[in-house]
Amino acid sequence: MIYHSKFKGYILLSSHEDNYSNAHGTPYVYKTLGIGKLVGAPVAGTMTAVWWERQIDPSIVFGIPQVGCMDMQGNYLENQTLQPDILVYNEPAASLKGEDAQLKAAVDYLLKDLSKKK
Repeated sequence: MIYHSKFKGYILLSSHEDNYSNAHGTPYVYKTLGIGKLVGAPVAGTMTAVWWERQIDPSIVFGIPQVGCMDMQGNYLENQTLQPDILVYNEPAASLKGEDAQLKAAVDYLLKDLSKKK
């Protein structure tokens, strides 16, 4: 784990399968730059900007891809699933009770790693 003096401590980033668009870009950059560990569920590769158009019938809407984001090797991030460093899924029934397994895993990891540093 990296200590970030700018943030005055250690950091982790939580991500999950509901992340979309820039919610894919942020964890992608975070993990690629090695800022810290990514905790949660895989994020679908969805880093393409879309222009949404309506037809004469306003119930018909479609998206036209405009801008795709690439990694440093020139590969588009679209359809590149991002895997977390620590895989944890939130169960729907537990979430309804206010429980967050991903947050718990992140805190447990930080506490365990901090105890090693003493």
